[in-house]
Amino acid sequence: MVQLGTVNRIIKAYALIGFCVAAYALYVEISLENDPDFEPLCDLREYVKCSPAFISPYAKGFGIVRYIFGEDSTFNVPNGLTGMLFYTLSFALSSSDKDKLVNIHYYLAIASNVSTFYLAFVLVFVVQELCLVCLTTYFINAISLLCVSSKRRELLSLSVHHKSGKGD
Repeated sequence: MVQLGTVNRIIKAYALIGFCVAAYALYVEISLENDPDFEPLCDLREYVKCSPAFISPYAKGFGIVRYIFGEDSTFNVPNGLTGMLFYTLSFALSSSDKDKLVNIHYYLAIASNVSTFYLAFVLVFVVQELCLVCLTTYFINAISLLCVSSKRRELLSLSVHHKSGKGD
């Protein structure tokens, strides 16, 4: 079994990396909005580009918020900013081994992976580009969910073991 401290450190590491990737995505999106000639480092080849993903309508509010609250709504924020918030929360929540907070973290990780599947679908079938920044985020979200799930299972196992030991 992996120690909880080790899992927490792994989650924190991925949260830090995710935060940096999300911050870069936000930087690229803002730079492209302000300067159409901006060429991000993630535009590597003709078929490997992040720009199309970051200038698409799906780059803000997952492409959904604009239909609910409008294009100019304060809720229609860049996905990179949402990612930065998520990874900050993930980092903070990984510091606790309390059941309630671990469960919140677990469900947030599931939500991030649901959004990952949605955005991956959009990337492949709508934007039709290979965005390495996006793929990196998807990978980080998947690993984070695996780690949080592992932590949750370990805590449940310890809880069951502890409870069964009390009756002896």
